Formats: sequence, structure tokens, C-alpha cells
Amino acid sequence: MDLLRLQRLLGGPELARLRQRLARKLLRDGGGRLILSRVSDSERAAIERLVGRAPRQGRSLSIELEALSQTLARAGVAQDLRSALEVLDGPLVDARAEREETRQRWHELLDAYRCESERLGVSAWLEDLRGAGQLKRLAGASEGQGRLLLEQSLAVLERLPAQGMTLSTLAADCLGDAHALDAGRPVAALVRRALARHWQGGVARVNPDERSVWAHAGVLMGGEVTSAVLTLRLPVRHGSGLDEALSQFFHHAEPSWVTLRQLLRHPPAWDCAGQDVFVCENPAVLAEAAERLRIDCAPLIATWGQPGAAVLTLLEQLEAVGAVLHYHGDFDWAGIGIANALLERFAMRPWRMERADLKASAHLAGKPLEGKPVDARWDPHLRPAMEQRGRALHEEQLIDALLADLRLPPGHQG
Repeated sequence: MDLLRLQRLLGGPELARLRQRLARKLLRDGGGRLILSRVSDSERAAIERLVGRAPRQGRSLSIELEALSQTLARAGVAQDLRSALEVLDGPLVDARAEREETRQRWHELLDAYRCESERLGVSAWLEDLRGAGQLKRLAGASEGQGRLLLEQSLAVLERLPAQGMTLSTLAADCLGDAHALDAGRPVAALVRRALARHWQGGVARVNPDERSVWAHAGVLMGGEVTSAVLTLRLPVRHGSGLDEALSQFFHHAEPSWVTLRQLLRHPPAWDCAGQDVFVCENPAVLAEAAERLRIDCAPLIATWGQPGAAVLTLLEQLEAVGAVLHYHGDFDWAGIGIANALLERFAMRPWRMERADLKASAHLAGKPLEGKPVDARWDPHLRPAMEQRGRALHEEQLIDALLADLRLPPGHQG
């Protein structure tokens, strides 16, 4: 190889684009003809010198790679074109083939845990990780670290559900580090994705915050006395402790707060199988029901706007024992969004939330609708009706109709 001649003929920054195109063509096709458009004078002069071609005009250039390779070899400049390019710019690396090889290795890594993920009911999570590339990012592109994170995540999922176990205790027991599942830690991100989207149906999208996600699996983030749900007349079987306290609230028809800690640490023995349980958005409805209906009120829960972890946990428990859930919220875009999420997550029926219910209250005033319009998943005609009305309709304006539905028939067992 004549390095000086090679550098003079094909080297230099002015021919870098030409060398890159030649390299890509070699890697992709192994040879063939390269058409180079918008060629510079220096690029055209270099090729004409190399192949002994008479000077031509034009903005494009056609190069036969095999002919160029043979010319370099005959002239004693380089063994072939590939050798020449590697001497000038370093080894030719097929970046696309390298990326495909890397992608295949990560696929094989995930495939190795397919059986275990199926056993734990999170095989969809594994496929989600494959498509999103989250595992590779969290592992810093290290396959060894990725394997460790997968094993740790599955070890945590193996322990779930955990009846009122704190997050730090779960992390210490499974991973030997009480902070391993704190927000921002890689394993926490992976497990959270599994719980939020896939584990036992995932979490209602209405409020998938950290507390709600972990509560879905029975895990407490700290004391959890600030997340609570307001209830009225929710029946429980006779028992002791929390059940006895809730039973007293039930018989006295008094609203009661139940904390997330109580729901997870001491799950009440809800006695709601086949029974209608109503869910409203605003606590004013529940307060008015307690005042006017007392023991004649059907079981009622207030989400207090966006449902938090305690609300979602209670709804999961009631659904599990066979309660028939009904939901009513505000006729505004935020209210429709809340209803969409709850009706998607739970086997819940809309309660006075149809277009006909809105039209029946057309005479009532309301604040102008604000925010982005939302389709109601249970009634495709509701959004156009709300847009036509142009004003919100809040639950407090419909209390008389809602209380009429909540009033139990004469002769019911209080």
C-alpha cells in the first residue's frame, strides 16, 4: 500500500463525504454502482483521477465500486477499496447490522423470562418492555444490568399482593435495600409500569400516581393516613375491630372516612354481593344524602373529584365481592374524563350520565364549559350534546334526582 499516494488521491476532509458514501455502499451492498448527486469539483476531480476518466460536466457522478477497487489494486495504491477506506478513516462498521444484533440480544434476554412473567400474569408487561425499550434505558444499555433489573422486578412481583406491607419493607425483603423501590430507582420504575398497566388489570388511568399504583398491589407508601375515601351506609359483615366500627357508622347512617392504611392493613368484610353501590364525584351529594335519607340511603361513595388511591382500592374491593357499581359525575370535560377512566377500569355502570339526562336538565344554568372536549365512552351522543349546550352541569344541581335514586324502597332492611 502506498499511503502517501492514497492520501493524495482519496484523503482529506474535502473528500470525506465521498468516502462515507463509498463505505456505506460497500457495507450495504458489497459493491455495485454508486450515484453521487450534487458533487463538488474536488469530488469529481478525485474520481476522474482514480479511474482515469476524462473530465466531464454535471452535478452527479456514477462510480462502479468494483472497477474503482481494481484500479487501486493495479496502481499499487491499496489492496482494494475497502482496505483504502479503512486506512483513511478506520474500520468499516455496519451500524445498521450492529444495531440489529444488539436489538436481537435484548430480545433474547427478555425471552429468557417469558415463562416466569406468564406465571406471574405479567407477560404483557414483558412485551411492553420489549417495544418501549425502557429496560435498556434503565440499564444504561448494559445487558448484564438489564438481566439483574428484570430478576429484581420479578422477585418483587412474586411477593404481591402484599396486605398492607410498607414499600420500604417490601424493598428490604425482596432486594435487601429499603430504598430500592423509592421513586427514581430503576427497579421501582419497572415494577410500577407492571402494576400500572398490566398486573391484575392495572390501575384506572384517572389518577395513576405513585400511591395509587402501589396501593393496587396492597403496598403502603409510608403511613397512608392522608389518602382516604368518604363513604355512607356501606354494609359490612359482623366482626370486630374496623368491621365493628364501620358497622356502627352503617347503622347510624353517618358518613365515615376510611383510610388507605385501613383498607390495606385490615380489609373490611364488605357485605355487598349483588347489591347496588353508588359512586358520586362531589361530597355535597353524600352529605345531603346523609341529612335527608339517613338509613333509607343506598350505599354511597364520594370520590371528591379525581379518585385517589383509597377510592380506587375501595372500588377494587367492592368489585371483588360482587357489588354492582354505578357512577355519576359532573357534566363537564373533567367529569367525563373521570367517568371514562372509572368505567374503563371497573365493571361500573353510568348513573344518570346519558345525553337524555343532560337534555332533561336543559333549563338549568351552568358555568361555560372549559378545557378540551372529551368523548364519553358509554354514550357517543353525549359530547355533541354538551358542546351544543356549552355549559357545565354539576352534581349539586341534580341532587333531588340523585337522592330519588338513592332512596331505598319501603321495607328494606336497615
